[in-house]
Amino acid sequence: MSLHLIAVIQKKEIHFKQISMNRSIKILTTIVAVLFFTTACQEDGENPNQLSEGDVLVAENEAVVESVFEDVDDIGFESLLYFESGGRIAENEDSPIHCAVKTHDKENKTITIDFGDGCIGKHGRERSGKIIISYTDRRFVPGAVHTITFNNFYIDGNKIEGTRIRTNISESTDDNLKFRIELINGKITFEDGTSATREAIWETTRIRTPNPINDERIRTGSANGINVDGIGYTVTITKPIVWKRGCLPTVRVMIPVEGVKVKEFEDGNTITIDYGDGTCDNLVTITKDGVSETVELRRLRRDG
Repeated sequence: MSLHLIAVIQKKEIHFKQISMNRSIKILTTIVAVLFFTTACQEDGENPNQLSEGDVLVAENEAVVESVFEDVDDIGFESLLYFESGGRIAENEDSPIHCAVKTHDKENKTITIDFGDGCIGKHGRERSGKIIISYTDRRFVPGAVHTITFNNFYIDGNKIEGTRIRTNISESTDDNLKFRIELINGKITFEDGTSATREAIWETTRIRTPNPINDERIRTGSANGINVDGIGYTVTITKPIVWKRGCLPTVRVMIPVEGVKVKEFEDGNTITIDYGDGTCDNLVTITKDGVSETVELRRLRRDG
């Protein structure tokens, strides 16, 4: 074999090795790019198998709205009970009105609950300002109407506005109490300056116990409003929502512990919130686009 032929063969071998190396580098580069893109998507919250922080925030905001307006309903109920019982409930430290100044204008059938510049209840909830309750009759009487309004009233730093009308629709005084609750011009302004509005019509059955602190409430109905991002929404209860007041002293549960609601937004997004099977906890299962995640809701105030 001539030296020239040997040189040609050696050049071809080098050329083939270079081609093979270039292909390997391209393949490796492609793999690295794919891995980088996948990781970046996951870091940006775009993992299709995981809910975004925004989806969880929807459930948290819904919990805040539910919690503060249920607290208002509790205050109204306890206020009527306080005066109907001759003030005996004042000794109950679990009552949401325990630290408030309570006045009763019998002639005008008006009750004022004044939390002053702020007082903290036994379970850590801070309230300030006034709640004014006007009534037509005692809370157990079918047909009685109780109207709640607010005067510079705050719960945990959230300013509450609107009118809450509760009508007793029970058939008799022997039944569990059943109310039609209408929220008109409801609004919550959070500590960070954002706000959300709500209009609602609910039906609530109150399961009475010897100690009102252990009462349960079962709710059905729907609501609508505008969220903190300015997007309209509707909320529909698809499985009755259950509140257990007895869960508050044990594990400070301020949200429902059972039931399902669906929150639909004008932008086309829909989120389902499942509060569980009745166990006293702050766990909810959030579902969006077929993806579900169970989270623990702890942040019941927006503080920026």
